[in-house]
Amino acid sequence: MEEKINALLEQVGRPYEMNNEDGTYQGCFYPVQFLYPEKPRYKLRSADDDKNYWYGMSKLREHCREISPEELKMGDIIATKFKDELHVAVYYKFGKIIHVFRDNSLQIGRLKMFRDYKCFRVV
Repeated sequence: MEEKINALLEQVGRPYEMNNEDGTYQGCFYPVQFLYPEKPRYKLRSADDDKNYWYGMSKLREHCREISPEELKMGDIIATKFKDELHVAVYYKFGKIIHVFRDNSLQIGRLKMFRDYKCFRVV
């Protein structure tokens, strides 16, 4: 996993892109899709699905198991809610995350920037 994370870190500064080349949603899922390309993509049912927290969480639960924050390891997924929108990030280490915000770029942030979040491990 460390090798994959290092390759992702080389992408820091990469601009936000809403969709993959095949039309599936990318957005803030970019770091997750980068680390786990073998997992199915987040497919939108409508233009508003990227703002639907519950739909996004159901997609995470299809391929992940929920873990406690104390269990976090490099490559685990952090999911939080802003208004009705799902935001995901990848856990890096030492309380740091790798994520991308809408209209921004891939960046390193701090986990403590999220008040409420759920942690997941890809299975």
